Amino acid sequence: MSKRLPGSLLDRLFSLRVRPLVLVCALFVIISLGVMTINQANENNVRLENSVTDLRIARDQQYKEYKRLQSELEIVETDDYIIAKARQLHGYMMPGEKLFVIKNPEALYGETQEPIQMYVVEDTDLNE
Repeated sequence: MSKRLPGSLLDRLFSLRVRPLVLVCALFVIISLGVMTINQANENNVRLENSVTDLRIARDQQYKEYKRLQSELEIVETDDYIIAKARQLHGYMMPGEKLFVIKNPEALYGETQEPIQMYVVEDTDLNE
């Protein structure tokens, strides 16, 4: 058997081949981790941008609802609104008014060929 010398040519060649391979593998791992980190950051960024867009849409809808309620609040405080709600919800009538009651509302929408049947209620009829 032949002995290998520590500084032999074979040891040098092996060590020269291993170092570049180790360096290439380490570089590959570093680049791969960097790419994965960048991709994950981009996905998080897209997710956050979508959340911001959704929140802006919700904010705009809330603002529109706020404005609608503000305008309704201004109207609610008027006498005309109170009178209209009393008529609509409770059937109140002003003195001298006539109430037309339709017996067959389907005739209004053309669902039947019958003529519209109605009767009139005057405010004096309600007081009796």
